Amino acid sequence: MGILSRLLLDREIVIDHNLLHMIQDIMSKVIDRIEGNGDEEVGGFLINHVTDKANAARRNLPSSSTQQSLLRRRLALAFFFYDPAYLSKDRQTLLDMKTITRYLRQPRFVVNSETDYPGLAAAVSILATGLDNGDPPRVDASKEANTAFNDDLDMLARRIKVMFTQIVDTGASHMRRTEAKEVLESFHSCLVFAVRTKQKPKGMMWEDDIGTEKQKGIMKNFVKREKAADKPDLNGVD
Repeated sequence: MGILSRLLLDREIVIDHNLLHMIQDIMSKVIDRIEGNGDEEVGGFLINHVTDKANAARRNLPSSSTQQSLLRRRLALAFFFYDPAYLSKDRQTLLDMKTITRYLRQPRFVVNSETDYPGLAAAVSILATGLDNGDPPRVDASKEANTAFNDDLDMLARRIKVMFTQIVDTGASHMRRTEAKEVLESFHSCLVFAVRTKQKPKGMMWEDDIGTEKQKGIMKNFVKREKAADKPDLNGVD
């Protein structure tokens, strides 16, 4: 498995689609026959030996079966959190939106003059793989379960939006910033339009905006002034 994993990082193999698919097919058969703590062993090897090429390893791993997809997601989250414990988590406990949102507030994800934009883009791409479809509630789940899921998802989406709106990418000299911003915007769109179990009503126009409470206050004051202006002046009317 170690040799196969390293072959997936070889540029000459990656650009040869026929050879890449052949290796992925072999890996698929090996992964699907893994039992017990096999994911930990495979994932542990990749973490220990290809950490410097984590994104490439994540992209090239096969994911045509449930078992392969789960390994890919476990590995992505282990890389993202720098925590091999994710390699042994089951599907039900693999994701916690609140934990992800809190983690994204760490200094390395704060956008400022010292931000590593290629690193930020790679980390968010890896997170997108780990999150996948978000593991939504079952079809027959209660309304409360779906609401709780979407609320946690919205909190994560707002954090991602704050991050990409803080990236100033004017000019050709800021290509790395532009690329990072595009990755964040794409991930945000995926969360809002694909992962969310139900799209927000169009009337919720302020839901995702930064400075929501302040903007709501401005709108309320504006509406009050408009209503006051529309009232007829009854002074002096018989």
